[in-house]
Amino acid sequence: VTVAKPLAQEVRNYEIFDGNVSPLLSVDLNARVSGYLTKILFEDGAHVKKDQLLFIIEQDQYLQQVKLNQAIYDETKIEVTRQKALLKDNATSQASVDKATSSFLQAEANLKLAKINYGYTEIRAPFDGLMGRHLIDVGNYLGASANGVKLATIQKIKPIYIYFSINERDLLKYQKQYVDDNNRKQLVNKLPVFAQLQGESDFSHEGTLDFAANLLSTSTGSLQLRAEMPNAKLDLLPGLYAKVMVHYGDARKAVLIPSRAIQTDQQGPYVFVIDENKKIERRNLSVGQKFPPLTEITKGLSDTDTVVVNGFINVKAGQTVNATTMTIDPLPKR
Repeated sequence: VTVAKPLAQEVRNYEIFDGNVSPLLSVDLNARVSGYLTKILFEDGAHVKKDQLLFIIEQDQYLQQVKLNQAIYDETKIEVTRQKALLKDNATSQASVDKATSSFLQAEANLKLAKINYGYTEIRAPFDGLMGRHLIDVGNYLGASANGVKLATIQKIKPIYIYFSINERDLLKYQKQYVDDNNRKQLVNKLPVFAQLQGESDFSHEGTLDFAANLLSTSTGSLQLRAEMPNAKLDLLPGLYAKVMVHYGDARKAVLIPSRAIQTDQQGPYVFVIDENKKIERRNLSVGQKFPPLTEITKGLSDTDTVVVNGFINVKAGQTVNATTMTIDPLPKR
């Protein structure tokens, strides 16, 4: 048989929830002026930088509108200066000055509007993000629309969110660990959250709880929570399913053994241990939290016992065995 000493390690209770990955920001890029789409300056699905130029709408008419309004602005500015000079010499009236000033202000406003519309012909990335596919091809006319014409969608995924929900029973259990309401509120933006994607063996993605809804959903009886994950390697993509692990309660010293060593019959869970004479002894247990691949033993074992972790299928109490010793690897620290 193979035997090992139980592992004594500090652990915390945890719960695992079902979560969904969601972008930190998601923005539809819309054309705000009419005209033919002349250029697309990104690859579908590419990562782009903030202010990177993505689309260009035909600019000629808007550029000429800027030049026209610039000329009117310059003319009205000169006229205001001239009228004010004439007023000092009593060669004009205050009404003429006021009219020239009004024309100048109107020209200034029209010039600003023309420049704004010209700026709308270039559509840039509002933040670093992941582009979707373009929805309009070059050469298509983009008509005027109150809501604009949707060209593509950009999503910010670094960092990224994972949304998950806690049911009423688990929420009440969790709150008992933090009786003080101030302590509960302080957990937001501080409580560590760990995530695991399908096919992964460990909760290797670490983030922080950054949002908790202020009321339970009456339709589901659950409270929505959200974790922010740094997503430095861009492993997390919007729409992915993730298991979410959240710790609660204070850290404690626990006795841990491999889960595979625990057997169960009508009397409950048990393991085989060997004494100093290498004889097999049955030991009934009480088990606590599972920390895969280990299980916490709350009663029945100490860290000085020697537990049979492999080869126990063909042994029974009272037998003398040949034992090979192994060491149980500690759990990753979180």
